[in-house]
Amino acid sequence: MFEDEDFEDYFEEEQDRKAAVEKYESMLKAHNSVYFDSEEFEYIIDHYTEQNELKKSRQAVEIAMAQHPESNLLKIKEARQYLLENDAQRAFDLLQHIDHDEEEPDYFLTLGSCLALLGKSKEAIENYCNALPYFDEDEKFDLYNAIAYEYQRLEKFDLALAFYMKALPFANEHDTIYHDIRCCYFSAQRDKEAVAFFQKLVDDNPHNSKAWAGIGDCYRMMGQYEDAIDPYEFALSIDPTDIWTNTHLSDIYYDLGRYKEAVDTLEEALRNGVETSMIHAALGDCYYRLEDLQTAEENFHKAVEINPMVGSGWAGLGYVLSDRNQSKKAIRFFEKAFDLEPWETDHLYSIAAEYRKMNELDLSMEYLRKIQEMTPNDADAYYYIADLYGAMDKIDEAINTLIYGLQQTEDDSALLYLLAYAYFVKGSRNLGLENLDRALEADFEAYPDFLDFDRELLANDVEIIALIQQHSQNQKPISDSTNE
Repeated sequence: MFEDEDFEDYFEEEQDRKAAVEKYESMLKAHNSVYFDSEEFEYIIDHYTEQNELKKSRQAVEIAMAQHPESNLLKIKEARQYLLENDAQRAFDLLQHIDHDEEEPDYFLTLGSCLALLGKSKEAIENYCNALPYFDEDEKFDLYNAIAYEYQRLEKFDLALAFYMKALPFANEHDTIYHDIRCCYFSAQRDKEAVAFFQKLVDDNPHNSKAWAGIGDCYRMMGQYEDAIDPYEFALSIDPTDIWTNTHLSDIYYDLGRYKEAVDTLEEALRNGVETSMIHAALGDCYYRLEDLQTAEENFHKAVEINPMVGSGWAGLGYVLSDRNQSKKAIRFFEKAFDLEPWETDHLYSIAAEYRKMNELDLSMEYLRKIQEMTPNDADAYYYIADLYGAMDKIDEAINTLIYGLQQTEDDSALLYLLAYAYFVKGSRNLGLENLDRALEADFEAYPDFLDFDRELLANDVEIIALIQQHSQNQKPISDSTNE
């Protein structure tokens, strides 16, 4: 709370700021030149930067420097202007020529911001720490947060956590800082402590919906999906309009194959007035999984109607059209999705699959090759390329693709199983058995899928069955390991 004296000072400063801005804008309208003292220019520049009117703040900086070329405080304002214009190097260079006052916190803050943007985290932290003593504790949130972020970039997660904890009591919005704290705990491999941190928050305040969501997020990141459900439900009972918690809970149900419950969660969000393209796209996906193509299509259409720039809506329409055997139309929608999300290779896989359905195998191969170029360490690309070569009766090309893919993916088990099958198809039994042996060693549980490649060729082969049985004997039952 303000003391009376503090309030009077604040009110007087606001009046001075307002008067300075009005005087400055009157000068601009009259197209004449008026003298302002340096403090007035500080008010004027701050006013425009706070309004994010960077062209006006740039003009004010230039007029200020023309009238007060020796003012160090205005030079710092100029450096901050460069930062706002995304020119950290020029801001840094300017600060090197300022004879700063050792007790001037704005200098340290600005230099710290420059160094942070230039990737010099250690030096940034040093300058932020130099600024700390000049602020009251309740004014240090941004500084604590900035220091924590730089420690996080340096992968010094324990130090980052210490400063995020200092910042936490003064945070107005908790979404971001909770996210950063959770990420630090997980990056430091302190998963259980992350859960305990959020549990303590809800113990202290059971109505803290963000903390309940934080517990859910932790369990979700740990792969404990069932454990994430109740915290998310508690969070939504407190704040049913929280879009991210709605989405995360529906994602959990979706990942568990509980599509109806995912639908119920998303439709409850709609009933609470939360309507976004993301929610409709997720609803469309759920209804698609439930084989309700009509309702899926309606939601995908709604998603692109709300936001035509979201690729998942266009891709969803592509899946619906694919199921209706309208491959040419489906391809157009997948291409639209990829144009919007050029990093998302799933759209390219979908296009390749449609061309394969249409028996346009060369075009299908073209898209698979594009995926391989984009993700050279992704085993799926080599798998589908080799499989397509098999469909084209080009077994040698399939084998060469798989051998190359294994070099890029550190002996992926799926590629090993497919390579073994390719050798058996070719009639190279020894190489087939050799690679099957490697595949069984890498992932024994996947052998039924291998047999399903061609049960007539593989499932009754005495040597293949003997090799599988041999590896089966080497599998240690779970009960054995738990009793040791």
